[in-house]
Amino acid sequence: MESPPLTHPLSGTEVPTGRDQVWILTLAALGIIGIAQWAGPGSGVELLLLTPAVAAFALRGLVTRPLPELFAAAVIVPVAVVVSQAGHLEGTYFLISLASLYSAWHLGLTPRSVGILAATMATPWFVANHLIPEVHTGWEAWTSSAVFTFGLGLGLRKQGTVIAELERAREALAEQAVAEERRRIARELHDLAGHTLAAVLLPVTGARHVLRRDVDEADRALRDAEAVGRASLDQIRATVAALRTDERGTDRALPGSADLAGLVEEYRRAGLVIDAAIAPAAAALDGPLGTAVHRIVRESLANVARHAPTNRVVVQVELHDGQVHLAVADRGRPAAPPDPDAGHFGLIGMRERARALGGELQAAPTTDGWQVTASLPIGAAAELQRS
Repeated sequence: MESPPLTHPLSGTEVPTGRDQVWILTLAALGIIGIAQWAGPGSGVELLLLTPAVAAFALRGLVTRPLPELFAAAVIVPVAVVVSQAGHLEGTYFLISLASLYSAWHLGLTPRSVGILAATMATPWFVANHLIPEVHTGWEAWTSSAVFTFGLGLGLRKQGTVIAELERAREALAEQAVAEERRRIARELHDLAGHTLAAVLLPVTGARHVLRRDVDEADRALRDAEAVGRASLDQIRATVAALRTDERGTDRALPGSADLAGLVEEYRRAGLVIDAAIAPAAAALDGPLGTAVHRIVRESLANVARHAPTNRVVVQVELHDGQVHLAVADRGRPAAPPDPDAGHFGLIGMRERARALGGELQAAPTTDGWQVTASLPIGAAAELQRS
């Protein structure tokens, strides 16, 4: 499990060293010493003096609390002591360059990392000019190496930051996709259940009212309820199949605006009195736009069937100004005050459908009923279908 970032005064957030990085740093330090021993051999004592430098890299990933300056000193001092003996193992200057890279990588461009960079740059110069001036070691190259690796460390830190931000964005998008899919399934289930129950309950209620007066009429109403129930079962199967892909998949298309006439007739047979005015162009819509129009009208009629089945309903769907304008209004009995404890998921789902297509929807009570109006841009829906 990755450790949380550490915060030091002046140095800001320190990125902790991962266990895999510990192995890389330790092996790199050992490799540097091996190459230095091959290029300019040193004595066994000199090699032993470099042990704290290797241990500093090995322990840095395990003990993160010590100050970064202590880590840098544990690397710089042994290297300076060894090289100042007689210029042996000059290649171990790469260890302080590695420390410069590490400080930039884990501290960023901060006062502390810049201070460590200054120490790594000054060490080769100080050793060459004040401790062993007669050896004439090339301190300029080692100073440049410290600067180069410091810049490389800043690049690694930036890369790590970008990767972390991308990972957070990926997780956020994944959560958003899951939430959107849950909302979509909730809309489908609510629309289907609301429509089905409303369409079935209307003829059942009618049959109950006339059962003792007119057996034949009650029988007809019950047959209508049975037919609606069977049709609803087919719709459930179609909706489940569609949810296994999406509304733009290759499965059988979900009901669209072309099915509005059948939807209106279905609710007429169930007992609603409906005056419908559906423009021919509006009845030819397909894709997400046609589905949204169908679902909004269907949910509106289902609400009337549930809450005001005796009201007369007016359904209007037309196209103008590059938009689909639809209105479903019922007239007769005033709407009851809204229940504050009710979820109103039908209204939420209709508004979500409209917003998904770049449109808007309003629903509010009137003096003698309820009205739902929506405007959906045709261009935005066509673009969504092509994407």
